Amino acid sequence: MTTDGPAVSPDLIARASAFADDITARVHRVVRTEKSLSALLMPGRNGGRVMVGIVEGDDFGTFPLYIDNRHRLDLLVKFNCCMDSSGKHLATDSSWLHVTLKGDKAPLFRYEYVRESQSGVPCAHLHVHGHRDEFAFAMQDGARGRPKARKRRHEVPRLAKFHFPLGGHRFRPCVEDVLQAVVEEFCVDTVDGWRDAVDEGREEWRRLQLLAAVRDAPGVAAQALHELDYKIMAPESVPADNHGRMRAY
Repeated sequence: MTTDGPAVSPDLIARASAFADDITARVHRVVRTEKSLSALLMPGRNGGRVMVGIVEGDDFGTFPLYIDNRHRLDLLVKFNCCMDSSGKHLATDSSWLHVTLKGDKAPLFRYEYVRESQSGVPCAHLHVHGHRDEFAFAMQDGARGRPKARKRRHEVPRLAKFHFPLGGHRFRPCVEDVLQAVVEEFCVDTVDGWRDAVDEGREEWRRLQLLAAVRDAPGVAAQALHELDYKIMAPESVPADNHGRMRAY
């Protein structure tokens, strides 16, 4: 495999591999399924990128999910990994969590995240693959923006094209949220201790996201700690708030 540009750092590959193992363990602690995620170097610009997913030949596979011991659903878990702007932490450049009925191509619903999303698209969003006439009508009724673009392209409006925002960069759902949803709503088969695993994984995710959110607005974090009677000393060079991350759609 060859790439153009500088090579992906060994540190990124190692971190992405550890991340793949961690997500695999979190899935296996909740639902009875096979297969594992792994990190794969993909060719491309700037030396390529590291994808995390279930590698099956030239494509990415899914976790089979069982209902009453029958393979009924598939769960796609895939991440495009990079280092954050500081170069110190592993970050997600984009991610896909799709739940599909076995044998179907179109998901029932899909959670997606794009770190550098296009204008007008929320960076963290949900797609629901269904249909309702009133929803489709509303999606083409406007005279500008996306409705106008759909009419210009003669595009049939579909509910699956609507991007439901999900909390931006820091507060988007985690793998455990999707896993608990398929267990609660579809009665997907679980393993012993699954609820504790969901709680622990969700807490771990939110702690990591809280750390990232603190780096986005350290002054707010310092204020909150001060109100809890912590003694806070500001550094000589106070870091600026990351307004782009805090305001992202």
